[in-house]
Amino acid sequence: MKDTSTAHRLGTPDVMRRYPVIVGEVTIIGYVSRWHRTWDAESSVGTHRVGRPPKGQAGDAWAAQWLAEEYAAGRIEPIAARTAGLNATYGPAPLLDPRLPDTPTNRTRALEVWALLGTFAWTPRGGYPGSDNLMLLQCDLCGAIVARFWSKLRGRNGCPPSPGARHKGCLDATEVRRRVPAYGPAS
Repeated sequence: MKDTSTAHRLGTPDVMRRYPVIVGEVTIIGYVSRWHRTWDAESSVGTHRVGRPPKGQAGDAWAAQWLAEEYAAGRIEPIAARTAGLNATYGPAPLLDPRLPDTPTNRTRALEVWALLGTFAWTPRGGYPGSDNLMLLQCDLCGAIVARFWSKLRGRNGCPPSPGARHKGCLDATEVRRRVPAYGPAS
């Protein structure tokens, strides 16, 4: 029986919280990331839905182990460092994330979210993934590319979102309110 254990480690996640799985000093064999409550693995052969880990096991380590076993078995190869970048679009973003089912409800919700994002000075750089998955956005105030959850950006109970919660390194809340009237007057 072939040994399928390979020493590996997780690297620092990118803005979309994709963890590189590294063997040796710097060889990236793929990435693991969470989508809803399941884990995906990106490798040289594409994206595979690994699933949910057994109770009590950390999902990132569990998915990374799956990827390491695939590598040890010779089913995947190291991937080029250039794939470590984000799949940010440089034009209009697709309406839906490819992993989100294309249904009338999801399309309607995505259009609503896109309109509200524009109102609060955000430009989508990737498709709408649903409210509880990270969405790649560009801040229209400072130009930063960030990943945010729509559920954290939308505000609550009929109130606008907090301008101070945009992202680290953005303008202060007073300046955000001055530039984006949708946040309401400064208190």
